[in-house]
Amino acid sequence: MGPAQLDLLHAYQRLLADRGIPLGVVSEADHDRLWDRHVTDSLRPLACIPDQATLADLGSGGGLPGIPIAIARPDTTVTLVEARRRRVAFLELAIDTLGLPNVQVLASRVEDALLRVNGCTARALAPAVEAWRLASPLLPRGGFLIYWAGRSWDRRQMEDLAGMGLEAEVCSPPSTVWHGSVVKMARTVLDPEQGMQ
Repeated sequence: MGPAQLDLLHAYQRLLADRGIPLGVVSEADHDRLWDRHVTDSLRPLACIPDQATLADLGSGGGLPGIPIAIARPDTTVTLVEARRRRVAFLELAIDTLGLPNVQVLASRVEDALLRVNGCTARALAPAVEAWRLASPLLPRGGFLIYWAGRSWDRRQMEDLAGMGLEAEVCSPPSTVWHGSVVKMARTVLDPEQGMQ
């Protein structure tokens, strides 16, 4: 990542602080930790995202993780899926202010989104099984979901996903800064209900 991208990430952090917090996009309690808790946390799965990917950021809220990913990976096209009007307005402002040609907003509930993308991201959206259920209609065979798991993520959750025919790979383990793993899920067997791998 170059200096121009780093400048954009800092500009986005300032936008979250100046406009996002007053709009309720992120919590006032996070003001002094926007960089670590939100911006750099959003970048944790970069190594798990293939080149030239198309992504849908499900329940994008303030654009986390979609906007930081789009800044760090300009080869990636990101659609921010968000139903709440106030948040959609903030996302449109952020895209315009930061000049991000590889990002668009879809004002829609995830369940109603008419998209086809290589992968989805889910951060603070729903439990893993529900997040997969929401993502899978948008994914082709071989599509993936990148999921921010909580502190309780362990081998048992991996086994539950395997029982659903999903393979899970840890992209970023917990650390002293981040308490949960970031996990990449993909289907390994045919699901007749979804008609996909």
